[in-house]
Amino acid sequence: AVIVPWNYPILLMAWKVAPALAAGNTVVIKPSEMTPLSTLAFAEIFDHLPKGVVNIVTGYGREAGEPLVVDPRVRVVAFTGSLETGRHIALLSAEQIKKLHLELGGKDAFIVAEDADLDIAVPGVAWAALLNTGQVCTSTERVYVHESIARSFIERITEYARGLCLGNGLDAATDVGPMIGESYRAKVEAHVEDALAHGAQILTGGRRPPSQEHGYFYEPTVLVNVDHSMRIMREETFGPTIPIMTYHNFDEAIRLANDSPFGLGANLYSYDARRVKQFYDEVEAGTLWVNDPLTDNDAGPFGGMKLSGMGRELGEEGLDEFRETKHVHWDIQGGSKPWWYPYHRKG
Repeated sequence: AVIVPWNYPILLMAWKVAPALAAGNTVVIKPSEMTPLSTLAFAEIFDHLPKGVVNIVTGYGREAGEPLVVDPRVRVVAFTGSLETGRHIALLSAEQIKKLHLELGGKDAFIVAEDADLDIAVPGVAWAALLNTGQVCTSTERVYVHESIARSFIERITEYARGLCLGNGLDAATDVGPMIGESYRAKVEAHVEDALAHGAQILTGGRRPPSQEHGYFYEPTVLVNVDHSMRIMREETFGPTIPIMTYHNFDEAIRLANDSPFGLGANLYSYDARRVKQFYDEVEAGTLWVNDPLTDNDAGPFGGMKLSGMGRELGEEGLDEFRETKHVHWDIQGGSKPWWYPYHRKG
C-alpha cells in the first residue's frame, strides 16, 4: 500500500511506486483526499500494465486508508504524512507485524556559520524555508546564525522576504503562493501568536496579505527573539516562517540543531572542512545538505531519524523497502553428514 500526501502528490507517489514495481510487487495507491485528480491523471501511464498491477483507491483516511493498512493481503505500507497519522498506521499494522516505511514530520534546522557568503546564504535560507510556501517535509523551520554575522544576515533576509511576490502559483511572476487550506494557515497563525506571546518579534510578515482577498495566503514571516520553549521552534509549522536564533560557537549550533524530537533533514552554510565534518558526524538527521539546500538526488537514500520516521526512499535502500532477503543453502554434492543421528553408532 502506498499512501501519499497532497504537497507533492506525483513525485512522492513515484518515489514509492517505482521501486515497488521494480521489486516485483503489485501496488495499491491511496492519494490524499485533497489531490486525487493528480494521481488519477498520472496513473494513465500504467494502462499498459496487466490489470491489477497498479490500483488506486480514493477517499478519506478512515474510509480508504485504514482498510488498506489492516488488509492481510497488504504486506508493506509506505506512507508519507503527519506524525499523528504515522503513529496510527503503526498501531494498526502492529497486529500483523507488517513492514512499514514511514516518512513523517520534520523541523529542519539551518546553521549559518561565520564564514558563510551572505550573498548566497540569504536567498538560500529563504528558498529552503519558503519553497512551496513552506509546505515541504524538509522545509527549514529553524535558523541558527553565528552571532558575528547575525545582524547583517537578519537585516538582509528580512528585506529579501519582504520583497517576494505573493499570488497565484500558476503566474510565472509569483514567488510564494497560497497554503493548501484554512486549517493549515490557522496552525501557522497559532505558532506565530504563541511566539509573540512569549517574547518573539516579527520583522516582516505575520499576517494575511491585504492584497490577496481570496485564497489561503500568509505573508513570509521573519521572527527573532525566539527560543526552544516556543511552539514555532518545537512543532512542525508547515508554513512560510523563518524563525532565527543566534549561537556563540559551533558546538552550541549542533546542540540546538539536535534539540528536536524530529530528524528528517538539516542544512549548513560553511566552507570550513572541519566544521562540515562535525556537522555530518553529529547532526541527527537523515539527509544533510551543505551549501546547497534542498537539492534532490534521487540516487541517494532519503528518510528520517527519531520521530521523522523509519526506512528510506530512493537509491538501493529504497528498493530494499519493497523486497525481502532470502538465505538459500544448497549443497550441490549431497550425501549424509557426520553430525546426523544416531550418535550411539558412531565411534
